[in-house]
Amino acid sequence: MKRREFLLSTAAASSGLMLPACSSSSSNLENFQTEGTGLWRRDLAIVNARILTLEPHQTESEAVLIRAGRIVLVGTNEQVLNDAGSAPVLDGNGRTVVPGFVDPHVHFEMACNALSYQVACHTPPFTSLVEIKQALGNKAAKTPAGDWIVGRGSFGMAAQVEEGRLPSRLELDQVTDIHPLVLYSGFHVAMLNTRALMELGLWNNDSNLPRGAILHRDANGTPTGIATEIWPMIPPYSAEQVINSLRSHARNIYVAKGITSISTLPLAGSDLVADQAVQASGDLPIRLRAFYHVPHLMSLDDYIGMGLSRGFGTDMFRIGGVKIFVDGAGSDGLGRSFADFKWEQEELDEFVLKAHLHGIQLMMHAVTDPGHAMIEAAVEASLSRVNGMRPRIEHGGDVEDVDRIRRLAQLGIIPVITPPQQRAMQPRNFSRTTPRYRTLVNENVMPAACSDATGTIPIFSPLGAIAALVTPEQDGGGAPPGEELTFEEALSMHTIWAARSGFEDHDRGSIKVGKFGDLAVLSDYHGRMRGAELFDLRVDATIFGGEIVFER
Repeated sequence: MKRREFLLSTAAASSGLMLPACSSSSSNLENFQTEGTGLWRRDLAIVNARILTLEPHQTESEAVLIRAGRIVLVGTNEQVLNDAGSAPVLDGNGRTVVPGFVDPHVHFEMACNALSYQVACHTPPFTSLVEIKQALGNKAAKTPAGDWIVGRGSFGMAAQVEEGRLPSRLELDQVTDIHPLVLYSGFHVAMLNTRALMELGLWNNDSNLPRGAILHRDANGTPTGIATEIWPMIPPYSAEQVINSLRSHARNIYVAKGITSISTLPLAGSDLVADQAVQASGDLPIRLRAFYHVPHLMSLDDYIGMGLSRGFGTDMFRIGGVKIFVDGAGSDGLGRSFADFKWEQEELDEFVLKAHLHGIQLMMHAVTDPGHAMIEAAVEASLSRVNGMRPRIEHGGDVEDVDRIRRLAQLGIIPVITPPQQRAMQPRNFSRTTPRYRTLVNENVMPAACSDATGTIPIFSPLGAIAALVTPEQDGGGAPPGEELTFEEALSMHTIWAARSGFEDHDRGSIKVGKFGDLAVLSDYHGRMRGAELFDLRVDATIFGGEIVFER
C-alpha cells in the first residue's frame, strides 16, 4: 500500500529538530545538522483504526492525532477530524495500530555490518561444512590479502551440518592462508584459521584471551582453531564502513518491521560516530539508546568519569548505561555446558553497588542458572544502599522455579527475553516447562522482549515473536503448554515493558497524549486472527514522529 493510498490530504506542519552532531579526530566525517528541517516532527491524523493504546484507562480507540511529532489526542474519529486542521489524514481501514516497537537489546551496528561485509553461513540453508567453506572461499577470492574474512553461522552449527562437528583450523587454512578468517557459530563460539590466531597473538599462549574464554589445543599444545568468547579481539569496522552499512540496511531490517526505538550495544567508538552521523543526516528514523560494554569499550571508572547521567541526550540519541557479561557462552563450544564466569561473586557485588550508587543502569548477560543466581545475589546486596535502578538480566527468561520468578519481581530485576522470531517449521512432539512466559507475566515481572540481533539469526521481527509467544508449540508457536500469552501481553513485551526496561516508558511504548508519535500500522485487525494465523500479520506502515517513514 503506497503513501498516496494512505493520505486523504497532504498538508503538513513541522518544527525544528537538532540531533547530536558527530565528530572524530580519526575520521573525515562532517558534522551533519538537522536543526530547522522539521525532520520527524510532523503532523498526522489516523482515523478508522483499531488502536491498541496499552493504556489501562483507554485500552482501545479509533483515532489519534499527532502534532509536531507528539501525540496530542487519542479519541474518536469525529474528535480527531475536528482537531486535525491541515494535518494529513491516514485512513486505517479497520486495521490494528500499535505503538512503535521498542527493541531493548540489539547489536544494531553489528547486524547491519554482517549484511554488508560478512559471509552468511547459516544452517539452514547450508547443510554441510563443505558448503560453508565454499561460501567463505568465494569471499576470500574477492578480498584483498590480509583483510579479515568473517563468517556468520547459526547457533549449534555442529548439530546442523552433515559432518556433525565444527571445522578445524586446518580446514579453514584450506579456505585461505592469506587472510585471517573467523567463523562464528552464534557469536560466542568461533573457529579461526592459523593466520587469525597469529594476528590475535593466540598461537603460542593464551595470556591475552578475554576472561572466561577458552582456546582449545590438541595434545601437542597446538590450537585446534575452536574458541569461545574471542569476539572482543576481532578488529572493528571503521566509522565510514559502519555508516555505509547502516544506510544500506537499517531501514529494511528495523524500520520496515515497525521498530522505532532501539537500545544498542556498540562494539567500538566508530559505531557511535556512525550512529550519530546517519541519524543527523536524516537517513535513520530510529531513536537510539546506547549501552556501553564494560570492560570491552571502557572501564566502569572511565564511564563514571564522563559525568553523563542516564538518559542524557536528545529525543533521538540518549545515554543508556552499561552492559556486562556475568557468564558468556555457557559452554566450551564443543558441547560441554558450564558457567564460564567472568567475575567472582565479591567482585560482582562491588561492581553492581558502585554502578547503582552512580545512577548507572546495568544490562547483565547470563545464560546459565549459576550466572542468574550471581546477579540476583549482587542486586540483593545493593538494595540496602540504593533501589529503583531496574537492573536487567539479558537472556533471563528461562527460570523454571516460581519462587525464583517471584524473587525477580521482589528484587526489581527485569528479565530481557529473546523469543522465537518465526513459525516453527515442524510441530514439537514434546513439552517443556521453560520459558515461562505466562508465569512471568502473572507474577508482575513485566519481562521485556528483544531481538538480540547480531547477524546470527538473519530473520527476525517483533510481530513474528509476538505470534510465537501467543501460539502453542503444537501449532508451530514458541509457547510451552500453559505459558501462552494474549496478543496484548506479548505486544506489551515489545513496547511498553521494553520501554520500561530502559527508563523510557514516559515517552514511548504506549499511545498516550504527550508521547512520541511513533506507531506501526498492521496489515489487518489482529482480533480476527487466532494462533498461528498471527504469523501472517505484517507491518503496513511505520510512523515516526508523525511522519510515514515506511509503507508497504
